[in-house]
Amino acid sequence: MESAFPLLNFNANEILAFALVFLRMSAFTVTWPVFSVFNVPGYLKILFAVTVSMVVFPIIDRSGLGGAGFTQDIGWLAGKEVLTGLCLGFMTRLFFFAISVGGNLIATSSGLANGQLFNPALGATTTTVEQFYSSLATLLFLSLNGHHYFLTAIVQSFEFIPLVIPAVTGGTDVASPFSHMVGHFSESGMILQTVVVAGIKMSAPILVTIFVLNVVMGVISRAVPQVNVLVTSMSVNFMAALVVMIIAIPTLILELDHQLLDFVGQLFKFMRSN
Repeated sequence: MESAFPLLNFNANEILAFALVFLRMSAFTVTWPVFSVFNVPGYLKILFAVTVSMVVFPIIDRSGLGGAGFTQDIGWLAGKEVLTGLCLGFMTRLFFFAISVGGNLIATSSGLANGQLFNPALGATTTTVEQFYSSLATLLFLSLNGHHYFLTAIVQSFEFIPLVIPAVTGGTDVASPFSHMVGHFSESGMILQTVVVAGIKMSAPILVTIFVLNVVMGVISRAVPQVNVLVTSMSVNFMAALVVMIIAIPTLILELDHQLLDFVGQLFKFMRSN
């Protein structure tokens, strides 16, 4: 007699498939931005991973599952799923890495690097400017439904990087997707360049302002040697950086919107290349 609860009708291979889905979701949950912060309880992250896995599992193609699911390849399958989740989670954090680069550039150039706060999102001490930019980016990220984009990406990842089960592939090398994914990170230099360029664009107005002020203060020091430029320039740079930051907030929001879409495109490009 068939059980009234579909979950109780799972066979061994479907249980294995669900475990693999859960591994990918768990690895993604502990690495993707905003919701993976240290002050979010661990049990909520686990509950979120289980919930998303249960929602996604029925729509994943599991046709052709046979009785050869539990073989020596389980280790490779589990490793592939964990690596896939970690890689996708890392790609989603690139947007916030760019924010950190921009914030640190501003803090260092304007003399605000001495004031630091604990950033719960990274679990480390960061500058006040970086903290401000990260908070602004988080609000923008949520307002633009960035979390929806990334959840869509992790769901579609099962189309681009499917579950590799021996009964379906008929002996296909399960390490092949693993190797392709590692090989794709040979382009990590381009990824790093994208993050640095995005950070420089976000901090460009303040950097240009500080550069011009330093040139002016250098001219003043040559024209009026009595002026203590070292002391005066710190206050001037500090005030100028704050004023330009406030004025440039609308432009910064537009740039963050553009960069978020770019990094989402990088994420989907990464999945399609595997």
